[in-house]
Amino acid sequence: MTARICVLIVTFNRCGCLKKLVKAILSQSVRPHDLVIYDNHGTDRTQTMLVDLGLMSRPLADGESSNLTTDNGVVIHCIRAKENSGGSGGFHYGMRFSDSLGDDFIWMMDDDVLPERDCLAKLLSHMSNQRRICIPNRTTGNNFIDRAIVNINMSNPFLYDINLRKKRIPANRLANEVTDIKDMPFEGPLVASSLIKEIGLPNKDLFIIFDDTDYCMRAVHRTTVGFVRSAHLHKQIIPHVDHSRLMGWKDYYGLRNQYWFDRKYGTNTLVKILRPLLSWCDLTLRAVIRGKWSNINVIFRAYQDGTHDRLGKTVEPGGEV
Repeated sequence: MTARICVLIVTFNRCGCLKKLVKAILSQSVRPHDLVIYDNHGTDRTQTMLVDLGLMSRPLADGESSNLTTDNGVVIHCIRAKENSGGSGGFHYGMRFSDSLGDDFIWMMDDDVLPERDCLAKLLSHMSNQRRICIPNRTTGNNFIDRAIVNINMSNPFLYDINLRKKRIPANRLANEVTDIKDMPFEGPLVASSLIKEIGLPNKDLFIIFDDTDYCMRAVHRTTVGFVRSAHLHKQIIPHVDHSRLMGWKDYYGLRNQYWFDRKYGTNTLVKILRPLLSWCDLTLRAVIRGKWSNINVIFRAYQDGTHDRLGKTVEPGGEV
C-alpha cells in the first residue's frame, strides 16, 4: 500500500520564493496526495500568484479556504488566515488542518526552501516505526553548509549562550547516511501522523523561534529523529546575522522563548533559574559596554516575559519592544 503524504507550506510575504517551491513540490519523484498552502495573512501578491498558477479560482478572503485537484491528482488546499499568528501559529493551525486530511505523513516547511526532485523519496525511504521524523540536508554549495545537531546540553547552567550548548556536526563531515539528532528546523521535516497524535501540534504561543526546537524536544522522547545526508533541500534565502545592529522584535522573541525553553526543559534547578539570569546579565553588560542602550529594554522584557510564561503575540512584528 502506497503511503499518503501531505505537504504543508506556511507562507508569509514571500510570493517569489513560494512560486518556486510549489513547482518543486509538484515535480517531486514521489507525488504527494495533498498540498496545503497556509497563507499567514500576508500582504503581498501571494493570493494573486496562486490564482495565476491555477491553484485557486479567485483570491481568498480572510479566514477562507479552497481546494482544487490538479491534473496529476494532487489536491491543493489553500487557506488564508484571519491574522498573522507568526510561524509558530502558522505551523500549529496548518498542521491541525493537514492532520485532519488523514494522510500517513506530513512534510512541513517554510516558504523559502527548495527541495531537489528526489528529496521526499529519500526522506520517506528512511522512515520506520522507530524513526518517525526525518529531516533533509539544507546545504547550498559553499554559501550555506547545514549542521546536524546531535546533542543539546540542558544540564550545565553556564552554557547560557544558545550556540555553546548545542553540539553540531557539519553535513559534509557526517559518516553515515542517517544521523540521529536532537534539534531541527521547520524547513522540511517529514513527520509521521502517528507521532502527531502522540505529541500534539507545535506550540502556537511561541509566535516565532523555538517552536521547532520545542517540537523536536517533545518528539525525541517518543522516536528517533534522523538527519538524511543525501536528501537535499536548499535555502532560497541565506541567513545573514549582523551583530552590529540594534536588537528588535525578533531578538525579543528569540530571547523570550529561549528563557522559557530553559525553564521548561532544564534538567535541574540551576539551569531553570540560573541560566536565564546569567544570559540576561551577560547581554545587558555587553549592551552597556557597547552603548546600545535600547537593547537593555529588549533583553529585560524578554527575561521578564520568558521567566514568567508570558507567551503569545506580545510584541507586534516590526514594532518597538
